[in-house]
Amino acid sequence: MKKRLLIFVFALTFLLGGGWYSFSFAQQMPYFTQFQSNDYMLNPAVTGTKGTIEALMNYRMQWVGYDGAPSTSGVSLHSRFYKGKMGAGAYVMQDDIGPERQTNFGASYAYHIRFPDCELSAGAAGLFTKYTLIGSKMLLHNSQDPSIDQTLTNSTYVPDANAGFYLYNDRFHIGFSALHLLKSTAHFYKNDSVKKGIINYATHLYFSLGYNYSHNPDYIFENCAFLNYVQGTNLMLDYTLRIHYKHKILAGFSVRLNDALAIHVGATILDNFEVSYSYDFLINRISNYSSGSHEIVLRYSFKTGHDGKVNGKRTKFAHQKYSDLF
Repeated sequence: MKKRLLIFVFALTFLLGGGWYSFSFAQQMPYFTQFQSNDYMLNPAVTGTKGTIEALMNYRMQWVGYDGAPSTSGVSLHSRFYKGKMGAGAYVMQDDIGPERQTNFGASYAYHIRFPDCELSAGAAGLFTKYTLIGSKMLLHNSQDPSIDQTLTNSTYVPDANAGFYLYNDRFHIGFSALHLLKSTAHFYKNDSVKKGIINYATHLYFSLGYNYSHNPDYIFENCAFLNYVQGTNLMLDYTLRIHYKHKILAGFSVRLNDALAIHVGATILDNFEVSYSYDFLINRISNYSSGSHEIVLRYSFKTGHDGKVNGKRTKFAHQKYSDLF
């Protein structure tokens, strides 16, 4: 019962206030330990930067041991076209936490500008969210609270927009993105004079900085720092080091400030299919109630006629094999 109450309080922190009328902000987007693999969903400027048609599936089970703990799943597809100058893609992502479910449908576009030793991508995305509150999963301190109907499942639909920039070459990348730019509002129980549910989205800011190093082409050290800020929560800072061996095996670790330590393992099969797994060891107070978090990513990519070509010339960007870059 204690665990269910804790997750209920977490899930509804930004939902409840006054008579279920809230303008408070909190983390409203899922957090990925494997943010390098999920960078397309967090920054629309990544669209088409891989130089391949990339299809990805991911699943994250967070805080194992909690009733109603967050779980996130998604699929995405993106590539570049028009002689490598543009990129387009689409994704579907579902995030469940306690009594709430968000299903996001997004489409992205990016324009790529080539410089002598790097490329700059500017991207934007439009998204449409189906936001659902499941009354039967809500736990009430006052069972007679007239503002919440536990027999009702109510959904609303919310439009929004994302934008970002991504500067990269074979050795480094710098990325910045802002999600929920429109700060849209989800309205529940629209036709009920007693029950009022209003949830305001907050803009989420993401910054990533990565550098690939190799002295021996059999071993590639992929370093990446990731920062996430949203009003009303602590700053999230994450550093990850993944070591790639002969383009077939990867292993590494992550350190998330005041939150978790994580391990990464993965393998590439037949040059096109990659599977990677990460496990979070929690180091915050939640560790008293949870055994950790699991995340798995499946990625399939294949080359197109625009692979690595900008203005008809082959470039050395990160979508190529690492051995071609050093």
